[in-house]
Amino acid sequence: MPLPDDGSLPAWKSLRVRGLLATLALLVYLSAAALYIAGERKVIFDSVQALEELSQHEKALALTESAVSGALLDVNELASGPEATTTGPNELRLYMESCAKLFADLEPFDAGYVRLQRTIERSYAALVAQPVRANWLDLREALKRAADDFEIRRARLAEAREGLNARYRRHYDAVTFESLTLAGVGLLVFGALAAWFFTRLARDIRQLEQHAREIVRGQRGTALPVRRDDELGHLMRSVNRMSAELDERDRELLLEGERRSHQDKMLAVGALAAGVAHEVNNPLAVINGIAQAMRADPAAATPERLVEGADLILAQAQRAAQAARQLAEAATPQSAERNWVDVNGLIQHTLRLVAIDKRYRRLRLQFTPDPTLPAVRSSAGALQHVLMMLLGLAADALASGHATAPDGGGPVLEVGAHLENDGLSVQLLFPTALDFSRGEVQRTVLLARATVEPLRGQLAFGQAEHQRQRIKLALPADDGGGES
Repeated sequence: MPLPDDGSLPAWKSLRVRGLLATLALLVYLSAAALYIAGERKVIFDSVQALEELSQHEKALALTESAVSGALLDVNELASGPEATTTGPNELRLYMESCAKLFADLEPFDAGYVRLQRTIERSYAALVAQPVRANWLDLREALKRAADDFEIRRARLAEAREGLNARYRRHYDAVTFESLTLAGVGLLVFGALAAWFFTRLARDIRQLEQHAREIVRGQRGTALPVRRDDELGHLMRSVNRMSAELDERDRELLLEGERRSHQDKMLAVGALAAGVAHEVNNPLAVINGIAQAMRADPAAATPERLVEGADLILAQAQRAAQAARQLAEAATPQSAERNWVDVNGLIQHTLRLVAIDKRYRRLRLQFTPDPTLPAVRSSAGALQHVLMMLLGLAADALASGHATAPDGGGPVLEVGAHLENDGLSVQLLFPTALDFSRGEVQRTVLLARATVEPLRGQLAFGQAEHQRQRIKLALPADDGGGES
């Protein structure tokens, strides 16, 4: 999906929104898991409540059964004695009241206890009305039936308690297992998603960092593949666009450099033509004058005059030949391929070439070769082009600054080369600062940087001692790239 013109992202594609959604999903999962566990815990709570109620039931049953058993013993004793027909039931009144109270405590647990209580109360009421042996026996049977019923109920309550205990343990183990399972599944799923997300994010960031380093080194041929649609993907697309724009800018700089190089060559050709006219026409004029003098007065051509004229002609011919050799050497094109380059020789060759330009005639170019300099593996043509551009910057700055030497002569432009770290550096020193606000200076600096960047060279501009401007070109001794 293409991005809007303003470069903004849809909200649902934002890393922040996705992080909020992931947090919300985690909260929903935790809430659902908590609700499920709470439901399971309610079952455990119900089991505990049932066990507590059963315990209260058993306790009340035990008390009632104890009271009924005591009453049954007394009734058996009284009903079996000879005084059963004469003894009144008042001695059982406390037992009956206690049993009635205890039966009332059992009534909330089971309505069947009411029937037992009513049977005992009817038998006791009959006994109170007529304390005869038959009523004693009837009360004894009622109490015995109640005691037998209590025993059966106690056994049922014991079985129910065992069932509730087993149910409680099953649910407790199930809740423990489900809690651990839900926690493990949540940790595994969200941890795996987080690990996948951050691994992919870290990989894309490393790729972006590597691509940015390649762009800085000038390797901009391949676009970075973009498989994201968030802020990082937006940034990767921006880097690709920047790389394409830099490539286009490099092509423009290359074309501008070729245009400027052609212009400089044309200026050098014009200067060479002027040099040829100056260095060759003067000897020819002298030779022509000697020949005309000898032709105008043949009688004066004594042997001594002929020898003197011949010496002058030979001297002027040698002068013309030397000028031709210097001009041919200065105009020799440098190879554009990378090879071992003698920096001292390249600087001298470049200085001889630019010295013919009118801009440098009022300057004093100073260069002392350093015999300890090693050769560098580079492009002689590119280095010569850069040196000519830097010398042009210095010459224009000196011309606009009207600088003069301390001795009153023309301004001095010092060129030096020396070893530095794992390579060497070429420095230009002159007494006038560069005006970097000028568009021409900015374009020349950009062209120079674009030219030395593929050679792993570096340009630096700064101030040296005595308030002089310094331009420094650093070159590696071996660019490690081999011949191209």
